[in-house]
Amino acid sequence: MRSRGTKLTFIFLIAILAAVPAIAQIQMRPGNPKEIFRGADGNLISNDEFVDLRLANPTKDPATRTVLGDGTIEFRVANPPQEGTFAPQFDVPDIDAKWLNTGELKGKVIVLNFWFIGCVGCMGEIPKLSALADKYRDNGDIVFVAIANNTPQELRIFRSREKFNYRYVGQGLSLVKMFGFGSYPKNVVIGRDGKIVYWRSLIHNWDKFESVIRGELERNG
Repeated sequence: MRSRGTKLTFIFLIAILAAVPAIAQIQMRPGNPKEIFRGADGNLISNDEFVDLRLANPTKDPATRTVLGDGTIEFRVANPPQEGTFAPQFDVPDIDAKWLNTGELKGKVIVLNFWFIGCVGCMGEIPKLSALADKYRDNGDIVFVAIANNTPQELRIFRSREKFNYRYVGQGLSLVKMFGFGSYPKNVVIGRDGKIVYWRSLIHNWDKFESVIRGELERNG
């Protein structure tokens, strides 16, 4: 009996040892392929920044997909074509009858938010936009402007009950046409030299948004 038991035990151990490589292969088998994201310059970017760039021009598909030798899927996304171009010049009154003239603001950083009352995406990002504007409220080298299609009276009522620390411009459809886009919201940063340095729709990568603003403020006018 002992001999038979020893033999069975030996067979059992052999079976276990034979199964070990198969078990190891199952454990080491990769799941979903790794994905990486790169900007137009080839540098790695975050998934949030990739999403922001894809949404910046929703009518186009600026991303390319490549499967690398190790199975990694690489996505490379283009910059919005508006970036690097001179921003349209405008001269408009805000809802407090104070004029905003881009010629007179040259040398300053201009942060624009195009929105309208009732836009769900627009309303969702207002708290962070307001907090950022409040952070730079004592810096005379930057101006935050919210341009809406609503009337000045509607915007004054909105401002009385909501916190949005931008300067308001109403009836802004003409400015929307000047900048040439058709979806809301739209967030634009104009650098000290008058060129567009940031063009996004909804913002997911808030660190990138602020880093662009900070970088422009650090530049000489």
